[in-house]
Amino acid sequence: MSDGQFVDSVPVVDFDQTFPVMVDHGDLARDSATAPGDVGPQVSAVLRDLLGWRPRVEDPKAFVDALTASFHLKSVQGHVVATFVPRGYAVQADLGAVSGGQASLYRRASVLRAEMLRILDGLTPLRTDADIQDMEAYRTMVRSAITQAVDELGTAGGPRVEVVDNYFVSLTGTENPAPCTTPDTVGGQLGALRDRFGLLDANVNTVEEEGVRTSFWTLVDMVVDLQGAWAAQRKNFVGGAGQGFIGTELILLSRLMEATADQVDELERVLDSVLISRAERRTLIVVPETRLTLDGLFLWMRAFLTDEGRRIAEGTGRDGIVAALNPTLAKLQVTFKTFADWVKKPSPTPGTPGVSGSILRPPPPPGLQSARARIAVESTSGLLRDLVNAARRIGRFPAVVLTNVVISKVDRRDRIFEIQVRGFNLRPTYIPAFTKRCLAAGTPLEELDLKDDIIYPLADSATADDDTLVAFFRIDDIPLLLLPLFPKAAQELIASADTATTGGNWSVNLPAEDLPLVILDGEVGTVIYAPAPLTWPALREANDPLGWHKNPTKRWDGVVRADRFSNVPACAITVPDPTVIPPSDTTKQDATAQAGPSGGNGERPPVEEPVHRFVESPTHSATKSSVPPSRGPQTSKSKAAGRKAPAKSAGAKKTQSSTR
Repeated sequence: MSDGQFVDSVPVVDFDQTFPVMVDHGDLARDSATAPGDVGPQVSAVLRDLLGWRPRVEDPKAFVDALTASFHLKSVQGHVVATFVPRGYAVQADLGAVSGGQASLYRRASVLRAEMLRILDGLTPLRTDADIQDMEAYRTMVRSAITQAVDELGTAGGPRVEVVDNYFVSLTGTENPAPCTTPDTVGGQLGALRDRFGLLDANVNTVEEEGVRTSFWTLVDMVVDLQGAWAAQRKNFVGGAGQGFIGTELILLSRLMEATADQVDELERVLDSVLISRAERRTLIVVPETRLTLDGLFLWMRAFLTDEGRRIAEGTGRDGIVAALNPTLAKLQVTFKTFADWVKKPSPTPGTPGVSGSILRPPPPPGLQSARARIAVESTSGLLRDLVNAARRIGRFPAVVLTNVVISKVDRRDRIFEIQVRGFNLRPTYIPAFTKRCLAAGTPLEELDLKDDIIYPLADSATADDDTLVAFFRIDDIPLLLLPLFPKAAQELIASADTATTGGNWSVNLPAEDLPLVILDGEVGTVIYAPAPLTWPALREANDPLGWHKNPTKRWDGVVRADRFSNVPACAITVPDPTVIPPSDTTKQDATAQAGPSGGNGERPPVEEPVHRFVESPTHSATKSSVPPSRGPQTSKSKAAGRKAPAKSAGAKKTQSSTR
């Protein structure tokens, strides 16, 4: 049997029974060249476990910062007492800390907690039949919920959203307290506390009793106010790419780098246990085109994750993460995925029936087909994927918000058109482009084919300023799936095979949310995804246009006039259902004609009315009726003609004839 047949025919469990049982001898067994008396690896392991910091000899400042964060110093009667802070609460001093909006929220919550607990301990009952045990039980529950919620807000790496939500819901009884919520109507544990203590207006008789009730009002107001502040910041801990705080994101990045580097060491130990030594790993080719070996890949990953990548994130901030860290991590992920795919599905050997090709990779060693090796490879691949996604969340600039796109034909240059994209937060290095498919948020770079998925403008034709992007495109590059989004004149021109046919001049102004757009950053050569470009007014992702959804709501009737001085949209504008504003009879007739016969009287609900209203040039408008549809009351004769039109025609062209 050939090697390839051997790999395919032997079950995985047989491989594991062939190799010896894996025994972990600790860090001392990682390097065979370590002297018996060398305790350096043990010291490094202890420092990493206690301080939450990977030792680096060349960076003593990070060691001092980690040591300071791991011990709380307090002066007691003239001497200093050091209290050790467990690793789970230690700040990752080498990359990030509690900063930004989280630090502001935690500071505010800490100040409020002291006052809330003081008020809670001072509450006295106003009921004459109050049960002391019930009152103390609810006082304890409220105190515990407030304390734990504030502690969670200060967690390094960001609070757990589910935990904070649970504490606030248990306190107030709702996720989003209504503005009209008062201490007399609040639910949850605070409402039960009010009932057990009898803190109601009916029980107030003296000024002292009113002071007790006022204290409870203050307590409820503080809790509701803190819950509102958390709701405003919540999106920064659960949002997509580009949202969040750099300090919090760097802590998560540091943890993932450490975990991935440790998993690489674990993978090497697993390969040693299945008889794939380091010497053999130096002969295994991972990328045939560049002759990169498996050992070279491991060395590259370990060096970048433990040294170079951390220095980039620490010393260069957002700019370095976007321009240097992200591309390298993406390249590491793609390269390691090549190795993982080779392990998961080995290439056929030369001479295999039905397989043609000049150069084929040899099959992997039998040890790589063992269960332990496959699990280790898959675990490393998963951690690396999570690391890339975490790094991609960190963006440099605010989110782009696109409003409209003007598309026009270039005169005297056949089959070339120009687009002008208007929006907010644009930069001179940005380039507009179209996408052929919906790119979900956080799409991995290896799944994005920049040649096949994106339609680029003509070379060196794009210009940009603070609010406009301009570029030239070749009509032949537009795929058929985008044709329905263009005006009729443009569709005829794009679909025409005769290059001499110009189709006349045309121009159209379209909402940005109707076209599948992506924005490229010419400075770093990548697609902008952190944060993803949005479209006005609903703040949808630009690469997911409304035209790709069934029965989308595209009306802008719900967009109100500006009532404040603001340049950049801060939140999505709610668009009402089209049925709120009934369309005219003529609009119903046009919608029915475009849909074709549908049975009955041929009319369709107003929600299905067409929403694209292209404004064409006078050259093409002349072919249509010059009489605008009446907006006033119609005669009985015109109404009858409008009802008969759907039955007489099956298309929009016949409907226009009947209307004329």
